[in-house]
Amino acid sequence: MMHIMPWERTDTKDRMVTSAALLLRERGVAGTSFAKVLEHSGTPRGSLGHHFPGGKREMVADAVRWAGGAASAAMRHAVERGDTPAELFATVCGFYRRALVDTDFAAGCPVGNVAQEAHDDEPLRAAANEVFDDWRSIVRASLTAAGHTATGATDLAELCIAGLEGALMLARVQQRAEPVDSVERQLCALLSQTPTKGKERP
Repeated sequence: MMHIMPWERTDTKDRMVTSAALLLRERGVAGTSFAKVLEHSGTPRGSLGHHFPGGKREMVADAVRWAGGAASAAMRHAVERGDTPAELFATVCGFYRRALVDTDFAAGCPVGNVAQEAHDDEPLRAAANEVFDDWRSIVRASLTAAGHTATGATDLAELCIAGLEGALMLARVQQRAEPVDSVERQLCALLSQTPTKGKERP
């Protein structure tokens, strides 16, 4: 089983970043205030200025990069142990499905939530883009190793990320897991197909 998010942290800043990521996946940027993070993490108020001199934006960006990096590390581990692209995608879908069900469909993807809400905030957009770029590179490398062309691997990696992020949004709104199930079923079937050798885009 893939454990994407190591939620138990001990260092004060780590605890605050972890709490921010957990709150972001349910409440988004607007609902992730310093007060909520302090309450959730059980850290003293004096920690804020010391650990996040750049204010809330710095805290949110750190939480996005941490959550995304934890997911990336787990995905790389799955690839290294020999998971196929379809198995990798199914495992990631399974993680987010469990998070949805365990939180009564409150928890989405912290990275996706920030990307949607803070798309016009350059530092936060950059943090989200870094994560998405890393996820794309991991999925693309898995697909290339499975025999896909560079162009096909790039397209499929983009489709996987966009499909899952969209499914999570629908699942939260509809309060049911079926959107994630549908995306997993259809994309896993596509990822399991024998790659076709076509022309590369220039």
